[in-house]
Amino acid sequence: MVVKRLAIVERGKGKHNFSCFATEDVGTYALMGYGGSAREAMADIKNLAIEYKALAAERGEEFPDVEFDFRFDVGAFFDYYPLDVTAAAKYMGINPSVLRQYATALRVPKQGQINKIREGLSKLASDLGTGLLIEQPTMSYIR
Repeated sequence: MVVKRLAIVERGKGKHNFSCFATEDVGTYALMGYGGSAREAMADIKNLAIEYKALAAERGEEFPDVEFDFRFDVGAFFDYYPLDVTAAAKYMGINPSVLRQYATALRVPKQGQINKIREGLSKLASDLGTGLLIEQPTMSYIR
């Protein structure tokens, strides 16, 4: 049996302070992970689920396989995806200094700013998906 859990990945204050937690327990087991990066925290929560499965088996209990649906806060997002925060801010029409503060967890964005960031990232994803890159080397277009 496989259960799916929403997991929030967030950045705490400091350079290498990331956590990840499932919004619902699996039975009596709470799932959380920590690491020096978003990826490390995500790997840690996955490893914890494996450890819980082994522990449950030792106790004669059932523990399902767990699949995670990860969601990021602003700081964890920019750690996970290798985007230049300043360039992204300019593209989204957000003050680069403010977005850097959000990305490093020095400031917490209000809902309106989260919505603006989400819309900007959605537009970026859409623009990237439209095939804006040329299909062959530049010189091959010149005859």
